[in-house]
Amino acid sequence: MDDSKLDPDGDGIPTAWEWKWGYDPFTWDDHERLDPDLDGLSNIEEYQMANWFADPFIQDIYYEVDVMGRGKGFRGLLFDPPHYLYEESKQGIIERFAEHNIQVFIDDGWPNSPKHGGGDILPHINKISQDSGMMLQFYNNYFPDERKGIFRYLVIGHGGGFQHPSKNNVYDTIQISYPSGKLQLLQQITLYFTLARLPTSRGVRVSLGEAILHEMAHSCSIDADNCAFGGIDNVSYANPIFPKKEYVETWGQYVSVMNYLYANVPNVFDLSNGQNGPPYDQNDWGLVFCGYFKHNANLIEEPYYAPQGGKSLVQSEWRVTGYTYDANLTEKFVQYIGDYSPVDPIKVNWSVYKLIDKEKNPNQPEIKVFVQPKIKTTQLWVPYQNGDLDSQGNLQFYSFDALLKEKTK
Repeated sequence: MDDSKLDPDGDGIPTAWEWKWGYDPFTWDDHERLDPDLDGLSNIEEYQMANWFADPFIQDIYYEVDVMGRGKGFRGLLFDPPHYLYEESKQGIIERFAEHNIQVFIDDGWPNSPKHGGGDILPHINKISQDSGMMLQFYNNYFPDERKGIFRYLVIGHGGGFQHPSKNNVYDTIQISYPSGKLQLLQQITLYFTLARLPTSRGVRVSLGEAILHEMAHSCSIDADNCAFGGIDNVSYANPIFPKKEYVETWGQYVSVMNYLYANVPNVFDLSNGQNGPPYDQNDWGLVFCGYFKHNANLIEEPYYAPQGGKSLVQSEWRVTGYTYDANLTEKFVQYIGDYSPVDPIKVNWSVYKLIDKEKNPNQPEIKVFVQPKIKTTQLWVPYQNGDLDSQGNLQFYSFDALLKEKTK
């Protein structure tokens, strides 16, 4: 009998997936909360995305991309260029994250998308701001409910670029601008010619990729507030064409798309790796927390919000109902796991909680393991693994190999 599609332990995931990824199909696991790779996708969501290459042990980022329709009439023809997500821009983004073992999947028109999946042409809006409410309308009507919490939503239009909550102060929405209107178009042309860079086909594609990467990094907790780092979104350079000398001498060491000084610079299509050292450079990639987009930020951005430079947006006091923290088991687990980290090269903190009353909760796992990245952008604890204790009080985790050896004795 083929039981691969059955769910004998009733935890919402069938036998085949649990076997494939090292879970016991006959032991209930809290897959709605477990997130062993800290990417913000629970095991249930990883299972739902299995046909789209989701891996519960490699960080996955999913984006749905829609583009705004072109303005009508002569003005639209002259000053409102068509909006695209160029393949080269997309591949550049995918490659940047892949270098850090993060998978990025972008639906800009997948053939098997749900209704209003990626690639929709949105109504033309002359300008979208963070407080206009228009992104919420797109979010409600063009971003499928079944994708919310798994995908982030990206709109390519014009009138300003930002990463901003649409609902519940969750940072899962991005808008990227194209030039709109005569003044903006003239500003872009002036910028290109002043820097001796014509608006070439390659330049347009790289600039779009850089803009998207900038906002994607914000959705992964890289911002001036979380990082307490003054080089991010710093507008004190005054003018990208003729920046202030003192700004260049200071923040010019921070070579990253997060630094406005390097906006639209074709050879800076990346985050910084911190090679120039503190205090005026930082390792952006070492601070990425992919799961940030799922959690409500404590700070609510009012209209005309300006970065506060150090006030954390994610502060979490972790409570585990029915369990208590066990320092001895935590020490045993740290020895068991060694120097392994689910988000290489970032180091992590481990915490083990023990079930308070086993007799009253016989079907609950005896221990729950939580993990927290050792980075300043988050204090969040994430469920990593469940397990039990043997008669000597040693940690026990499911092992398919051990089970196979036992059955074949």
